[in-house]
Amino acid sequence: MSHNKSNTVPPQDAGRRRARISMVLVLVIFAAPLILATLVITVFPDWKPETTTNHGDLVQPVRKLPAFNLETQQGKEIDETFLRGKWTILYLAKGACTKPCVEQLYNIRQIRLAQGKNIDRLRRLMLWDMEGVSEAQRQELQAHFPGQVIAPAAGEEVLLQTFDLDGQDPLVANRIYLVDPLGNLMMKYDPGEAPRGMIKDLEKLLKYSGLG
Repeated sequence: MSHNKSNTVPPQDAGRRRARISMVLVLVIFAAPLILATLVITVFPDWKPETTTNHGDLVQPVRKLPAFNLETQQGKEIDETFLRGKWTILYLAKGACTKPCVEQLYNIRQIRLAQGKNIDRLRRLMLWDMEGVSEAQRQELQAHFPGQVIAPAAGEEVLLQTFDLDGQDPLVANRIYLVDPLGNLMMKYDPGEAPRGMIKDLEKLLKYSGLG
């Protein structure tokens, strides 16, 4: 007696496979110009490209964010699954949120608003070492940015190590990071980067990626 074996791929496995393929295609779109520029500069060292396709710096290889468990400023518990399913614009800060910090949070809000119909594919997260910051100051910042998810960073060494890209304390680097819908740290933006650069990068990512 013969038995027929089904070759059907389970729906969840097929979905994960499509997500991985989509992520690889997005990374290729961003990385290819950088690789090409590197090769050209190697052959013609005096030549420098005027522009590159992306404005932020790719994290190569991408870094998977570890498990964590936090309670947000609004009293909601979040863990690593919070970073799944949507693109996350993430900001790290330490101590009092002075003018540079407020400016970055404002930029993040505007970057998300600029995505129009894709706005719901993005979320905002601030990891904040609040040591020395009064409760009144914390609440004031939250009131000024009501849609911003704020969670404490103190004691999350393993999580914060993921953002240590060059030996500089990520809590004081004043950078903005982009986390993909699979929970991978994939791009960083230094404080001098104009918001319009990240807006253009996100427009491209959201257009070509089926994730989030």
